[in-house]
Amino acid sequence: MERKYSRYIEPSTLKVLLARSGNQCAFPECQHPIFNEDNSFIAQLCHIEGISPAGQRHNPDKTDEETNSYENLLFLCYRHHIETNDVSKYPVSKLLEIKNAHEAKFREDPYKYDDKILDELIKETTLFWQKVEELHENHIAPDLKVPIDTNKKILDLIDEINNDLAHLSEVNQILMKSIKNSNFEDVCLSFPNLLCRISIAVSQLEIKYMEELLLKNGKDEKIIKKLDEAREHFKRTAQYAGLG
Repeated sequence: MERKYSRYIEPSTLKVLLARSGNQCAFPECQHPIFNEDNSFIAQLCHIEGISPAGQRHNPDKTDEETNSYENLLFLCYRHHIETNDVSKYPVSKLLEIKNAHEAKFREDPYKYDDKILDELIKETTLFWQKVEELHENHIAPDLKVPIDTNKKILDLIDEINNDLAHLSEVNQILMKSIKNSNFEDVCLSFPNLLCRISIAVSQLEIKYMEELLLKNGKDEKIIKKLDEAREHFKRTAQYAGLG
C-alpha cells in the first residue's frame, strides 16, 4: 500500500517559528511580511526536506514527525519559495544556513503575533485535506479510483494539467484517424480517464488557490461560500472519481 505522508505540525512548533521569524521571509535581505497589517497570513510555510517523494529534497529516512519538526521548517514569501525549489542551487545545507542566519537575528527580540487567526486557518485547511485523504483511502472501488496527491502545489498541478492536455491531444489525433470499433480502448477508456484526471487537477487548483486568497485577504464571504461548495464537490470526487 502506498504510504500516506502526514502534514500535521504541532502548534508549539508553529509558535516558535513565528516568534523567531521577525514577521519576515527568511530569504536573505527579503522583507516580505508573513502577516500584513490586517493580520492576514501572506507568506508560505515551507519544508526544507519535502513531505513526500514529490517534494524537493525529500528524505525517505525521516519520519513524518521529523519532516514536520521545527528544524525542517521556515517561512518564505511565494517568490522565494519558488526560487528555492531549485535543488541544485538550494540543497538542504543551504536552506539550513538561510534558516539559522535569519532566526538568529530575532532570538533575543521575538515577534509578537496574534496566533488565533492563523491557528484557525491552518486547522481548517489541514482538516479538509486530511478528510479528502481519508475518503480517497476508503474509495468504494479501490481498483478503479484515480490517484489524488493532496501534497501537490499549485504549479505542480498546472504542470500536470499541461501534461495531460498534451496526452489528450495525442489521443484526439488517434480518434480523428480511426473509429470506435478499431480503437475501443482509446475511445472508451483512455479518453474518459484523461478527462477525469484533468477535472481532478483543476478542482484541486481551484480549491488551493481560494485557500491562498483567504490566507492573504481574510474573511471574504463570497470566496468562503465558493470554497465550501468546491470542497464538498471534491469530497465526493475523492470517493467516487474513476468509476465511469
